[in-house]
Formats: sequence, C-alpha cells, structure tokens
Amino acid sequence: MPDVLLIITDDQRVHTVDWMDTVQRRIIGRGGRYTNGMIPTSVCCPSRASMLTGLFAHSTGVWSNDRSDDIPRTGGWSVFHAAGLEDRTVAVWLQRSGYRTVLVGKYLNGYNDSPAGYVPPGWTRWHAFAVRNGAYFDYVLRHTDGHETTHGHDARDYSTDVLRQLAAREIREAPPDEPLFLMFTPYAVHGPATPAPRHLGSANVGPFLAPHVNEPDVADKPPWIAELPPASIDRITQHRRNSQETLRSADEAVATLLDRFKEHRDIRDTLVIFTSDNGLLWGEHRLRGKNMPHDASSRVPLAMRWPGHIEPSSEDRRLALNVDVTATIADAAGLAPPVGIEGLSLIGPIEREGFVLESPVTNGSDGGGQRVARPSYCGFRTRRFLYARYSGGFEELYDYGRDPLELTNVADDARYADRLAEMRARTDEGCQPRPPGYVW
Repeated sequence: MPDVLLIITDDQRVHTVDWMDTVQRRIIGRGGRYTNGMIPTSVCCPSRASMLTGLFAHSTGVWSNDRSDDIPRTGGWSVFHAAGLEDRTVAVWLQRSGYRTVLVGKYLNGYNDSPAGYVPPGWTRWHAFAVRNGAYFDYVLRHTDGHETTHGHDARDYSTDVLRQLAAREIREAPPDEPLFLMFTPYAVHGPATPAPRHLGSANVGPFLAPHVNEPDVADKPPWIAELPPASIDRITQHRRNSQETLRSADEAVATLLDRFKEHRDIRDTLVIFTSDNGLLWGEHRLRGKNMPHDASSRVPLAMRWPGHIEPSSEDRRLALNVDVTATIADAAGLAPPVGIEGLSLIGPIEREGFVLESPVTNGSDGGGQRVARPSYCGFRTRRFLYARYSGGFEELYDYGRDPLELTNVADDARYADRLAEMRARTDEGCQPRPPGYVW
C-alpha cells in the first residue's frame, strides 16, 4: 500500500498556486493538475467534512462552520461529531487497514468546543489547532495524548513553520514497515493572510483589474449583489500581496515534507495530493471572500503526484471535487471505501457530468471581511454551465462557453429555456435534503 500525503491549504484561489514553486515543480511537474477542481459547498468546515468522509454537505449535515444566522448548529465540529461521522472518516478506515495516520494543522471549525484533551478516533498521531480554528501566531496545539502547547508571537511561533517541523518529525519517526497517511493542513492562506517575518516585503503584485471585478452593471444579478457597493481595489491588492508572501512559507513546508519522504520513505510509491478547502472571490461581481456559487469561490487548486500512475505535467479536465479525495485515496490503497461514499476516484476512468452546489442562508462575513446577506441556495454545475436558485426563486445561469467571467445572467434568455429547465430539474433532484432555510 502506498504512503499518502494530503496537503490542504485554507481559502486558496486556484491561480495562486502559480506562486508556489515547489508545488509547480515537484507535484504538478512530476504529476498532474486537475484544472476543474471544485467545491460544492464553498466554506471551510463543510468542505473539510466532505474530504474526510467523501460525502456532500447534504449527506453530512455540516452546512456551515458553526451556525448560519438564526438557524443554530448547522455546522462545525459539534454537528460532525454528533452525527457519528468521526467514526467513518478516511483516517478510521485507513488505520483499520494498517496505516499509521497523522494529522498536523487545522481539523474542523469548532474543534475548540471539544472536551479537554479530546482526540478523534482513527488518528495514530495528532497535532491540531485546539483553542482557535487556526492562526499564524498566538494559538494552542493539541497533541496525540491530549496535552496542549501554547505558542506566542515570536518568529519561531509562526504556525506554518511549527506545523512543518511537527510533520517532518512524524515522517522521520514513522515505522518503515507501516504505510503512512499524513494530512497536513496549515492555516495559510486564510485571511487576514499573515506572512512569516522573513517573507515580509517579498511580493510583487499589482492591482487585480479583471473585467468582472466591481462589475459595473449588476442589474442581472441577485438583489443582494445589486445592493453591494464596489469592493476596495486597494484592499484587494493588499490582500493579494499578503497572500503571495504567506504562501511562501507554505511552499517551503511542501518542500520539506517531500524531502523527508524522499529521505525516510519511498517517495516513488507515495500519492501526494495538494488542494484547498475553498476558493476566494477578489471583487468579482463586487464580492470578496467565499461561500458563494460563483466560479472564483468554488474553484480550487488540485494537483496529484504518484509516479507510474499519473503522467508528469499532465492535465485532467474532468470535474474533480473535494468528495473525490476520499475515493481516490481508497483506490490508491486498494481498499473498499465506506458504504455510501459519494466521491469518485480521480485515478480511475469515471467522470461525472455535474454536481450540486448548496449552502444555507448567511448574514455574516464571507471570509473577505464583507458583510453579505445572502439567501440559501441550491444549484448545479457542469463544465459548461452554472445554475443557482436562491431561496425565494431568483435564478442565475451562466454559459462559460460564451461568458467565462459570468458577466451575463442568461436565466431570462429565451434561447436558454431548455437548458434552464434541465439545470433546474438536476438541482431539484440532487439538492436533497435542502440546505437549512431553503424554500423552493
């Protein structure tokens, strides 16, 4: 059985992987890029729950990071735990199959509400953010036996570096006769993106001025978007600069982990997966952050390396989802995944035609510091089309073949009537049960 290294960054836009030299050279260059990596529920905890279980949010019941407006307990660790999902994660069934399982970094939002010293089942070794959901400085890590270590604001406490050292040690100390599953989940590049002190001032980015940034005519967009003021270009530029600098330490961590696998394990028989839990909007349609159905929010970097199984520098254009991570690991390990898994192996031949988009109502920050009152939505995404139907009935339909920037909502265009009906039917069928607060 191969070793598996799963790297999950936090809130990383798809094209920012171009800023990561090690990921480019040693994962994508020696493996492949999945150019349509997607997230059905584009927010941290639901996405991570899906990667742990291979289930969509409508199956896990983890719809949000903690709560959504006045609807209590729609997400977070407590919902995941109460549903018994910690007993059926990828770690549990890999451990039962003989793997040494290790998590280093962020687990699930709300894990800080767990009992003192609590470590989920299935993990041989454990080093997770415990008091906050993650941070660059001033945080607490909980370890395998339940003891905790407090980290401050010195340069040596920078969390990506601390996590890198812990993960490297776990690789060195892992028994050579046990296959290793290492899940490395740094806080980078979550906002406010905070670079390591050594990387401050190293970025070189200009304003992000794509045509759909601060889209001037939003009359065809949902009312809650039409009411938004233009996003601050200066603020977006500063965030992009901070993000590039913050990703430098994450890329250095990837290099260290690959080096340790090469030194202490068989890197030639190691499946490496690099991805993020959701994308991020940088002012497209006046939106900043995540938790939206639009492409910049739901699209993520996804790359895999496994010598002899994935062609170097290859591109795979199939729709590849977070729920597919679990099925892919099972396939690589030669194991039967848990009954009811909804993901598909990305090293197998099967492709999906589309997938549901779904999220509950929100009236809070979407991750970019922007307060957005958005209704819940259900939708359906294919490679060519995006359809979203918000609670109350407003619909969006975009044709990426003609409009890759989502500038024109064609839901009211008579030429798309048949496509609209098809996407509406697929949404109705696939978005079951409905997100909390959703009314068809």
